Amino acid sequence: MIKHPQPVPPNRPWLKQYSSGIPANLEYPEIPVHEILEQSAAKYADKPALSFYGKEISYRELNELSDRFANALQHYGIKKGDRILFMLPTCTQFFIAYFGALKAGAITIPLNPLYTVKELEYFFQDAEPRLVITLDVFYEKTKQAAEVTPQIEKIIVTNLADYFSPLTRVLGKLLKKVPSGKTGDAEQLKDFIDIEAKYNKVDINPREDLALIIYTSGTTGTAKGVMITHFNIVSANINVSTWVGPEKKINSDSVFLTLVPTFHIYVPGFAAIWPILEGGKNILQPKFHTADAIKAIVKNRANVFFGVPAIFSAFLKHFRDNPQASKLVSLQLCSCGSAALPDYLVKDLKEFMPNNIMVEAYGATENTGIAVLDPFDRNYQKAFNSVGIPFLSFDVKIVDPETREEVPYNTKGEFAIAGPQIFKGYWKNPEKTAKCLQDGWYYSNDIVRLDENGFIYVEGRMDDMINIRGEKAWPREIEKVIEDHPKVKETAVIGVKDDYYGEKVKAYIVPHEGHEVKDQEIKDFCQDKLVKHKIPHEVEFVNELPKSHIGKTLHYKLRQKDNA
Repeated sequence: MIKHPQPVPPNRPWLKQYSSGIPANLEYPEIPVHEILEQSAAKYADKPALSFYGKEISYRELNELSDRFANALQHYGIKKGDRILFMLPTCTQFFIAYFGALKAGAITIPLNPLYTVKELEYFFQDAEPRLVITLDVFYEKTKQAAEVTPQIEKIIVTNLADYFSPLTRVLGKLLKKVPSGKTGDAEQLKDFIDIEAKYNKVDINPREDLALIIYTSGTTGTAKGVMITHFNIVSANINVSTWVGPEKKINSDSVFLTLVPTFHIYVPGFAAIWPILEGGKNILQPKFHTADAIKAIVKNRANVFFGVPAIFSAFLKHFRDNPQASKLVSLQLCSCGSAALPDYLVKDLKEFMPNNIMVEAYGATENTGIAVLDPFDRNYQKAFNSVGIPFLSFDVKIVDPETREEVPYNTKGEFAIAGPQIFKGYWKNPEKTAKCLQDGWYYSNDIVRLDENGFIYVEGRMDDMINIRGEKAWPREIEKVIEDHPKVKETAVIGVKDDYYGEKVKAYIVPHEGHEVKDQEIKDFCQDKLVKHKIPHEVEFVNELPKSHIGKTLHYKLRQKDNA
């Protein structure tokens, strides 16, 4: 068992918010990620591990298929530390290849399959993968991008329907609902793994060896490869499993629904692992469609679901438009991340998810996805406007961004965290790594405050700070006020250049559908809620805000537009 070198001191204020029986620190087994699958395959051999468009794969089958993929990689000559790049949606093939690559000692790199050729060229050159596995519909652009990156030796393709149930596969192709593409001389995945389910074990050092590189541009627009170790992923999933409580409400009888993209840390970091750790069943959907997701929850009596605010907003709209629709009574735990979760959404959804506990997650790829999380506890009283409390085995300090000295409670500062989930560094970027990783602490560039009861409040990013004649303003503080206006659906606040003030506050606002609101109405609403320099000087109404693939508002794109 591994102890984390920086245990959380017992006097931290957030510990009193933990559910009964949840410790401040844990010890972790010294195992690679794929051993979790192997252990569960031995324990739950014939139970369904995955369900994809009616085709169920048992734990035994998933383990054997990933063994075949590992063996095929080793026969091809893949060695420990070689990179395998994935351009796959959330589907059975991803799980087979992900666990198989880890068993072979490779480093997995999931990418957004919708990237253009030009974008792919950058990632291919930076990651230097030897193999790429992709859907056949993306083969042509993958091949084109690979022509400028000669280290890519092989492209393996698969069709989404290859692991459908037979009936769904036939109907999908007859109705032309399953896209396909020309694959030239690429090898089909099913042919590639037509080999014995046996591979040569690779010696893995969980703390040092990489399992995963996730490219993230965060909110800055500059892509960085975040290096995640086996230990990061194993500890994260043991933390989540422990966090739900000693009663084990989430267990081998639980059903999970996963539809988040594979290139987000949530899938390779959690959704591919936690259900398997528990011995549960994972329903997979490659793309979010409101009706399809709700149908899957009802039909499979799903208990656990992760989403982003836009997904839960779509759920709420669906139920308001269809008042006779079946409620999601099976849901026990929903987690929401990537962006702030509006209080009204939690309250309004309760009617349609009566047995569910909605928890808000806050974190980054650099901390394997979660640093702050609400307890899975109906008695938990969350502080208004907070994002929750520090997660299991995480120590936290709020520091002055310039001196990195700790600041008092309720003082805004940079969020610094230490724990077993903190990443190893940025791929090929030692300067950036040295800047944000120091003495076991990750300095996140997020501006937050911590109160005396241990609750975290997010104020914004250091890059987003607005300087108004020497007075600092953080967008999130202003956004939270504007979002309380009954006609406002969402907002983003930025600083724009001004000859007199240096910068002034501008709010972009998306009104609720069917509502008209005037800029002066917004300014008047803020009068008694914000000091004068924080009240927006300009208001612009838009139909939508620029968002990342996981729903984060991209303030930098708004700044580029206004300060061009």
